[in-house]
Amino acid sequence: MSLRGKDFRCEIDPDLHEKLRTMAEFNDKDMASFGSALLEKVIVGEWHEFTLLLERTERARKMAENGGIVRKAAENGGGKG
Repeated sequence: MSLRGKDFRCEIDPDLHEKLRTMAEFNDKDMASFGSALLEKVIVGEWHEFTLLLERTERARKMAENGGIVRKAAENGGGKG
């Protein structure tokens, strides 16, 4: 017994719907399973880009915080007391 994924429905442009139908027919698949496979590919790619953006943002935030520490030390005479 295979597990089914969660249901998701959306409306797409009629021209894209026709393209999806044509590609599904060519690949001898039903439109729903073919469309689902395409959507999953896009989500995986977008998720990868999203996580890279999060990592870069966090790295930039840490660098900015560290830069603030260096600036404060320089303003206070380099930490010499």
